[in-house]
Amino acid sequence: MSLSIASLRRGLVLSAAMVGALGANHAQAGTENYLLALSWQPEFCETKPTKLECQTATSTRFDASHFTLHGLWPQSGSYCGVSKTNKSYDTSNRWNQLPAVSLSSSTWTDLKQKMPGTQSYLERHEWTKHGTCSGLSQQTYFSNALSLLAGVNAGNLRWLVASNVGGTVMLDDLYAAVEQDLGSGAGDAVEFICDSRNGQQLLAEVRIHLNLPSPMPSRIGAQHLAEPINPASATQLCDWGSVAIDAAGASR
Repeated sequence: MSLSIASLRRGLVLSAAMVGALGANHAQAGTENYLLALSWQPEFCETKPTKLECQTATSTRFDASHFTLHGLWPQSGSYCGVSKTNKSYDTSNRWNQLPAVSLSSSTWTDLKQKMPGTQSYLERHEWTKHGTCSGLSQQTYFSNALSLLAGVNAGNLRWLVASNVGGTVMLDDLYAAVEQDLGSGAGDAVEFICDSRNGQQLLAEVRIHLNLPSPMPSRIGAQHLAEPINPASATQLCDWGSVAIDAAGASR
């Protein structure tokens, strides 16, 4: 594992050389920095058990063995063109009062499976806070995010995590899987977010920092990786050693 990965995980500044390599795409015209946030839903439900999507969770549902979509966040801003009323609804977690998103029936069906938080109107929050700054239609924004999620779920990282449900995996191995999927050095664009409980660190989220062209690609390639503009704090990042992978309905 490279020193720059270690520096990133400790909340330090990336080396100048790696910043230059990852940041090269940012200078290209027509690209936008995004953060793709993917949840490990069983751990989310350990922290938010009253959420409807958690009360309905099963060991065979998609989110028990795959990453789910938290959001695709433009790093240039939030709440773009959003009324004060809708921003108030959003920031006070009254997401059910936000306007419904307009999607094709097939995209909505796909989103309900791969963003189980739709049961709590997460898609309305994500569009209001983040999607409005993408410059995309609701249909394009969510279908693009689902395509990027599908690519990650088809790779070694998802297989490694799903193969260790109920157990642990070494953080080094998570980074190795990312580099197998996206190429050498890809770990510098990825953050593993952990919760701490009962002396363990538990995988909660994977964040992938990207420079994406317009139109967006259907899969992430090495050329799309970027240094974090808004990195997670050191207290959010998984620490060295073993990382526990929660199973649906399991308490630790």
